[in-house]
Amino acid sequence: MTDFSPEALWHELDALAGGAQGRRYCVAFSGGLDSTVLLLALARISDRFPAPGLRAVHVHHGLHPDAERWVELCQARCGTLDIPLTVLRVDARPARGESPEARAREARYEALRAELSPGEVLLTAHHADDQLETVLIQLLRGAGVAGLAAMPPDTGFGRGRHQRPLLSFPRCVLEDWVRGQGVAGWINDPANAEPRFSRNHLRREVLPAIRAHWPAASAAASRAARHCAEAAALLAELGALDTAACADGEALDLGPMRALSRARCRNLVRWQARRLRLPTPDERRLKTLLEQLFDAAADTHPQVRWPGVVALRHADRLWLLPEDRLQPPPGPLDWPDPHVPLELGAGLGTLSIEPTTAGGLRAEALDTLPWRIVLRRGGERLHLPGRAGSRSLKKLLHAAGLPPWLRARIPLVEIGGRLAAVGDLWIDESWWAPRGAKAWRLSWEGCTLPGRGGFIVGERAF
Repeated sequence: MTDFSPEALWHELDALAGGAQGRRYCVAFSGGLDSTVLLLALARISDRFPAPGLRAVHVHHGLHPDAERWVELCQARCGTLDIPLTVLRVDARPARGESPEARAREARYEALRAELSPGEVLLTAHHADDQLETVLIQLLRGAGVAGLAAMPPDTGFGRGRHQRPLLSFPRCVLEDWVRGQGVAGWINDPANAEPRFSRNHLRREVLPAIRAHWPAASAAASRAARHCAEAAALLAELGALDTAACADGEALDLGPMRALSRARCRNLVRWQARRLRLPTPDERRLKTLLEQLFDAAADTHPQVRWPGVVALRHADRLWLLPEDRLQPPPGPLDWPDPHVPLELGAGLGTLSIEPTTAGGLRAEALDTLPWRIVLRRGGERLHLPGRAGSRSLKKLLHAAGLPPWLRARIPLVEIGGRLAAVGDLWIDESWWAPRGAKAWRLSWEGCTLPGRGGFIVGERAF
């Protein structure tokens, strides 16, 4: 069993910092036993930090009637140790159906993230028993190696870092040390005894039986978590390598993906989701997605949804789209003054015009009213400048390679009740001014829909 002391803590901090100098630490101080041990031990070695290199933050969740008294206790403890304390007040009340644990944790970390200064390190007092609980919870949830890696000792956080220097120490060792210092009076949050919370049930009912048979369970779980973290890092490296071979802008090319094993494809999709900062799919949806990607008919557009994401196949590419960026497009919009850029809403950006002599809308287009923005209704046709006859807009958009979600949302400009332009792709011959003549160039900017940025528009389409 690892003994604890301020010197042992310094060794852990030094290892996490990689020998870097000038470290500034902010302790998340709840006033409980664990964070009291951390704060007291840090105070004993505070002369090794640059001034001011150590402070504490207490998060007032507003959930317990004694919360104000806890603030006073934390202030008294920090005052005795001559450590500055900041109190952050948050609203951690859960919404209907929301986990109280999850909501409190989310509110706490959101406040701490905003409080952290650039380059500062947030220290939390998670210990080896907390890691054991986390590993077991993740295991019972059916997590993969990334989940079983549990709590990392060091990770990026806000404008600084988040480090857990007590992960090597069981709670009993921390308690023995602090009692040996003659310290008492730490806060006991009654919520930690609520059996309805999963972690508390594990702590009170399950872990005592585990430790009775496996006394070194915490150390073994921490070791397993480190192995899983290493495996997760290797899978991330593999995902990055496969992405380099399969990525096509924001999409994945299914051609090279077909040469990969299904296991690598699953890893690649998860990696792509993380690369785009999207939620990853669960095992069932991922299996369904790969089946539809590779087995559905070539002329279909299969899609699979999971919370926050819509996954679609288009042009032999896999697109992972944020669900909130595929909101229903707005209805028709009047454009009363084309000199003023028009906000299209729903992530579609803006339409604007500017003078040009490189080909565009005829100058007299501004004298014809009304200007109106509509979406596709079906059956639209365009007569492209310099080409005989009209062409179906449906076929033009398909030939241009625009994905279906953009085709359904591309702004159509009607002037005087007639279709004059399609976004900044095409202008109907009836409104076209050739190069050299005074004209207006249409510009469609700020569209956040995936696939928009990969297209060269303007004159090339004419």
